[in-house]
Formats: sequence, C-alpha cells, structure tokens
Amino acid sequence: MCGIAGIIRIPGGISPEDCEAVARMTLAQAHRGPDASGFWHDTCSALGHRRLSIIDLSPDGNQPLASEDGTIRVICNGEIYNYRELGSELRTLGHQFRSASDSEVLVHGYEEWGLEGLLTRLRGMFAFALYDQRRSVCYAARDRFGIKPLYYAVDASGRVAFASEVRALVRGGFVTRSVDPEALTGFLLLGSVPHPGTIYKGAKCVEPAHYLAISRAGTVEKRYWDWASPHRSGRAADIPGTLSEAIRLHLISDAKLGIFLSAGVDSTALTALASRAGQEINTLTVAFDHAGYNEATRDSAEWHGGTHTEAVVTQADFEADLPRMLAAIDQPGNDGLNTWFVSKAAHEAGLRAVLSGAGADEIFWGYRHQHLLSKAEGSLRVWGLLPQAVRRAMAPLLRLPSRMTRNESWGRLSQLASATPAATYFTGRGFFPGEVTARLLGLDPREVEALGENLLPPGDFADPATFQRNEISRYLHDQLLRDADVYGMAWSLEIRVPFLDHKLVELVTSVPQSRELRAGVNKPLLVDAANHDRVDAAGRRPKTGFCLPLREWMLKDSGAFRERALHADFLDKREVMRLWQAFEAGHLNANRAWSLVVLGAMRDAC
Repeated sequence: MCGIAGIIRIPGGISPEDCEAVARMTLAQAHRGPDASGFWHDTCSALGHRRLSIIDLSPDGNQPLASEDGTIRVICNGEIYNYRELGSELRTLGHQFRSASDSEVLVHGYEEWGLEGLLTRLRGMFAFALYDQRRSVCYAARDRFGIKPLYYAVDASGRVAFASEVRALVRGGFVTRSVDPEALTGFLLLGSVPHPGTIYKGAKCVEPAHYLAISRAGTVEKRYWDWASPHRSGRAADIPGTLSEAIRLHLISDAKLGIFLSAGVDSTALTALASRAGQEINTLTVAFDHAGYNEATRDSAEWHGGTHTEAVVTQADFEADLPRMLAAIDQPGNDGLNTWFVSKAAHEAGLRAVLSGAGADEIFWGYRHQHLLSKAEGSLRVWGLLPQAVRRAMAPLLRLPSRMTRNESWGRLSQLASATPAATYFTGRGFFPGEVTARLLGLDPREVEALGENLLPPGDFADPATFQRNEISRYLHDQLLRDADVYGMAWSLEIRVPFLDHKLVELVTSVPQSRELRAGVNKPLLVDAANHDRVDAAGRRPKTGFCLPLREWMLKDSGAFRERALHADFLDKREVMRLWQAFEAGHLNANRAWSLVVLGAMRDAC
C-alpha cells in the first residue's frame, strides 16, 4: 500500500513548478507510505511515490520502478497477488528483474503483453501509473472493483494531475475546495459521494476496471473488464477451491499480517481458511465500554491457535481521536469509525497489512434487503408491468398490513411497489429522504428526485442481479472500500479484501444458487465452502451489523457536535437544527447526525 501522484504534459512542457506541485502532492500523502519517498521526471511527466513496504522490504522495491532500458516508469499503490507466477513467466521470456517487488511485474508485463494484456493477467488490488517514453503515453489504471483509489483532474491546457487522494490534488493546486452541488446532493441521498465525481469541483476518480490513456490525442478513459456474468453456469462445487486460493494469495507478505475478526461469518471464514493454510494468525477486534455493543469474539484465539488482540475503545478514546479522525477524511462519509479504531489497534500491534471480510455480503447475498428483494422478485416483476401512476396509487394497500403487523418488510414492499428503478435501490440504501435533502439544500424536491434517478444506471428494478450490481458499484465502492482505504491508510495499514478476488466474484455470481436463501443460515454458499464448524455456527447466528456507541458518545457533548454540524454553511441551518433535535430525541440515527458533523469539518478545512 502506498500513495502515488503525478503530472502529465504530452506534448512536453513539465516545468519546475509542476515538479514542485508533485512534491507537495506526494508529501500530502506521507501517511500512506512512511518508509520511503521517490520522484522522477522528464519533459512530459513528473511522478511521485510514498512507500509502505510489505513485499520486498529492501530499497530495491522503492519507486518509481524502471524497465531495463529506462524508457518505462511505473508507480503503484496496492498489491499484485499473483506476481510470483507472472514474474516466473516473464523471467522465462528473458526479462531481468532488479527487485523482488510485486510492482515490478507491471513494467515487464507491459513490455511483453501491452497494457490490456497485462491488466487481464493481474490478480490484485491496484492503482498505478505507467509512463512509456518511447510512445509518449501514460496509462493510469485501477483494479476491477476500485479497491485502491485513483483521482485525477484535467486543466484547460490538457495537463493531467492524478493522486491517491483528493486532498493531494488540492495541495498541488489543481482543485479548489469548492463543493460540487451534485456530489453533495448524491452524498445526502446515498450517504457517500457517488463516483466518478468527488465532493470538490474538477476532481474525478478513475472508475473501477478502467484506465486513462494520456497522449497527444488527449485523455480518454477505457473499460478493460466487466464482472457481470451473462450465463449463470458456474458450479458451487468450485467455490471452496477458488476461495482457498484467493485467501492463500492474500496472505503473501514480507511484513507482519493480521485479520480483522468479528463474530460474523465472513471474518470467521477468513480466519478458519487462513489457519487451515498454515498461516500464523494474528486477529484483532474492537470492544466498547458500553453494554450491548460487543460481539462474541473473546474465545477467538482458543480455536484458531494464534494471537488475538481485543482493543477496548472508550468515550475518552473517541474524544482524543476525534480531531485526527475528522482530518483523515478525504471524501465525506457516514460510517467507518470502527475501521479507524481497529486499524489503530493493528498499527499498535505492529501489523502492516490485514485481511478484511468486506465484499462478502455483496457477493454472497448477505443483506436483509437483498433477501427481501429475492423473495419479492416475482411479485415485483408483475408490479413493474403496471404504469408507475397505478403502482403509486395501489401502494397504500401494502402499507395497511405493515401498520397492522408492524412488519418492516411490508413497509418496504409498499415502497418498492410504487418505486422508480432508482427509488428501489434507495429503499434499501437510501440515506436522507429526498424531501429532507431538498430542505437541506434549498432545492425543489422534484429536482432532487430527478438527480437521484441519474445516480444509478438504468435497469430492471425487480432484477436482483441489477440490485447486486448497484450494491457493488455504489455501497461497496463508494462507502465501504473508500472508508477502509482512508482510515486504514491514516494508520499506515494495508487492508486486503480476499472476497473481491475477481476470479472468486466471477465464479460466485455465475452460480445459479448464489442468491439461495436457506432457512436459518446466512450466506449458505460461503458456509458450505468454508466447511468449518465455527463458520457454520457463525452462519446460524442472526446477522448483526458492526455497531459502536456513536449515539452515546455524541450525546455526551451534543452541543459541541451540533456546532460542528452548523459549520457546513452550504446546508440550511434551520433544517440542520431540526435534524439535530430529532437526533437528540431519538428520531434520527447517529450515522445521519455524524454525516452532518463530517460536512461541517470539511467546511472548516476549506
């Protein structure tokens, strides 16, 4: 895990000021790579790198890395998990390696196979820039699921700047802290800034499974992979082997490595399979000094035979860490504090990399609203044949059993029945309702509704595969992975996500039973694949999200947090006050209140 930055001017024109800007951008990301800093430039490019050493801890792995003749340079953030296999093949073909770094396969792989030939062979999480002097072209590529971030800006002259964090583009002078109104609206509706935009005007992200090609012809973005399977013909019997292989590859490290462990099936499966692979296990979890917020992990070390660290987080810890926590945020979010504290514990335990269970719920169909959609798929298809006006008129018929039985599922079905395609997704993943968002921004509710419709790609709103695609594209990418990167990197910690190995995802999503619901078992395909009694027990427990006592922490000094929220002067202060009063009365959840605090903190940073 590292931080990268660069400026590209093709045709040539890199100035001393450009080099100074790259130096500032690189320094702004020093927390991402405390072990080494590198810089290189020629007439067309300036490249900067901060290194967190995990594979090949020697100076030989410092970047930028170069080809044998020095005409190709690369900087990379992330890990190439199959670098040993690729390196062996490339050495057989005559390539001379100067290091044992996984990133060096990018240089030689590009020489041998070209960019797309290289990308199709990579198995990993990465964001890299590769500059080819001979062809006067720079490629900036991102992994298939966008696990690693890559942001960029293009000025009026065609000069391109890129970095691992938006704050680096601000520090380099390419982006101001002018809030993008569409991004802000999207954040309020979804709880995260929808890609490819960012909270600041002029900055975008390279989309997952895409690369930029920067040349004399200009800057174009191209897709190189798509996870969607056109034919559901995979075999469930192949999942155990593919899952075990993915975990084995993610365990490769020359630095101390651990696993984030909760009581859930995802991290329990990771731990069980890592232990089965003979890996020395270091697990970590966080607990809180509030009853009712702690998961049953105290006996974890007894069954996996390794070292288990439980970090107890108190109100005092939250208050002490709050300024640094808010300063670490690169894009506004509403969650991730658990990642901050468990990453801090990993850092204090001397770990450089950890495995996380992120992605398993999206791939193995583990969320309650996914189950609801699967059960209602047939009925929703019938509803979808009716005109929207008719669906809206009939929706109250479904609200009646919701009120009579107090069954949340009926209430959600009533929303789905009257929904547009985007509103269907918001039923499961919406953040602030459209009317609240409109009041916060002083907009017409119809304008907000129209923007919400444009946040998601068109599709069959009753199709679970379309819903799953949006879960991966929006919630996983824009919130979970972004939070993991920002809060992990704040502690110079690499967070790896084996469930997003692309071969595993391709297989699981092509298995006809991948959305199978089995009574009493959460994510049955994963439970079956792990084949371990601990995983089976975890799969039979009721699914609970990772909770922390954020409400209690904030209410202890509610006035101070309210004042932070009111600093967000692009929001209507009366509506912020109304929402805060609702929070204090128990009618607004803590994550929504926290999101207002985050927006206020970002305004303070301007």
